[in-house]
Amino acid sequence: MKNNVFLSLFILLIGFEGFSQRYNADANYGGNYGGGFFSRFYKLKMGFRFSPGIMINYVEASKNFKGFESNGANVRLSLGPIADFYITDKYAFSTGLWYTVKSVNYSMHGTFYDNELFKTTPLTADEIRGTEANFNLQYLQLPLTMKIFSDNILDDTPVYLQFGGTVDIKIAEKALDKTRNALFQYQERLASSQSIFSFGDVGLLLGIGGEKSISRGGDAFFFGLQYQRGFVEINRSRTFGDLITKNGAFYLDFGVKF
Repeated sequence: MKNNVFLSLFILLIGFEGFSQRYNADANYGGNYGGGFFSRFYKLKMGFRFSPGIMINYVEASKNFKGFESNGANVRLSLGPIADFYITDKYAFSTGLWYTVKSVNYSMHGTFYDNELFKTTPLTADEIRGTEANFNLQYLQLPLTMKIFSDNILDDTPVYLQFGGTVDIKIAEKALDKTRNALFQYQERLASSQSIFSFGDVGLLLGIGGEKSISRGGDAFFFGLQYQRGFVEINRSRTFGDLITKNGAFYLDFGVKF
């Protein structure tokens, strides 16, 4: 799955770069695209983003999951193509398609194993009573944001503010350390097999950064700091509705634009 995602993002990047060059090569930019969508924009810049981030979980638990808490922060990665549609030199609609890995980490009391499921189906010889439950969730993120640029702060390095949101579609979830992962053990004992986490998320995105030109053709290196906060409870409500989890993240943004 991961290799297929990387290949798809690479193909998108190549296609975006070629379109960007063709779009911007014309002095009229979007003007030659008639009255359609692209005619609204002054110019188009494509690029690629590579962003390590610190994942944060916000957890509320009750009933069967009473005692569950967030188990600290972890470093994960987000990457993928971006597209900036400039309305003017100072305003741009920014989107893209990012492959993002988020971590969800719980700690809990040993009393979790007093649950009826574990009494009915005790741990096997290969399983260990754990006090943690850690997962990796893989998403495709669609950012829908605006960027506002200013060239009056740093010489030759426009600074931008970014704000908007993301639509996240889950493509995979993976339990870590399954032999002692208490929530995975709980899931395995349910009558019907179902995932712990829902199919997606919708969240806030706020960022600040700068762009440094690296060629006369307009190519640029960009860098910045980004904050994301999920609005949606990511646990499936059917069985895990008493375990409420929301995601947050701080990213260091690095990338190039063509």
